[in-house]
Amino acid sequence: MTTPDPDTPIGYASITQAKAAGAAGTDTEIAAALESAQITIDRYCRDHFKPDDLSFRVPVDEWGTGYLPVIAYATDVGVLGYDGRTWSTDTFPPFGGYYSGTEFDVAGDYGWRTTPAPVIDAAARLAALYSPGQFDGQADAEGNPIGMPPAPTLQDQSDPGPPTQRQGSPATERTTGDPIVDAWLEPYKTNRVMI
Repeated sequence: MTTPDPDTPIGYASITQAKAAGAAGTDTEIAAALESAQITIDRYCRDHFKPDDLSFRVPVDEWGTGYLPVIAYATDVGVLGYDGRTWSTDTFPPFGGYYSGTEFDVAGDYGWRTTPAPVIDAAARLAALYSPGQFDGQADAEGNPIGMPPAPTLQDQSDPGPPTQRQGSPATERTTGDPIVDAWLEPYKTNRVMI
């Protein structure tokens, strides 16, 4: 297994950026934390912040129009709307329209062309959360403990992961598990329902 290049982005941030944000461990462990951070950010924002060739299954209405879950720049089939999210079939619907539940696989070039700086910072901070340093009883300049305390029992060693919604908020509110990251990503959050 090869060691990843510390300056090449993995997901949205590089290993060097994650270490600067406080991530600890081997480069391979931090790379895994960065991949997890990308998944968390994609689910939180309901968008994809780097160009990738992806494919989505898109349900269409009776006229053959559907909505892509993330911005597309080009699709291999069909007609892409001017907004990058509206998609329609490139054939006429059958007499009476498409049946309810008709879906098309839409492959194409999806995602933002450049990753915004707050998304990079959020990925690095989440990687630091997912790959923390050893707890040493020290505190940073703000008085926050550095690292995570050791787990006293085997039961405490299992991590349930970040919460899926903010405590005391409606079920429609999402969270990454870190309120600072939530604030950084708020301008990029799409409230569209994932399909």
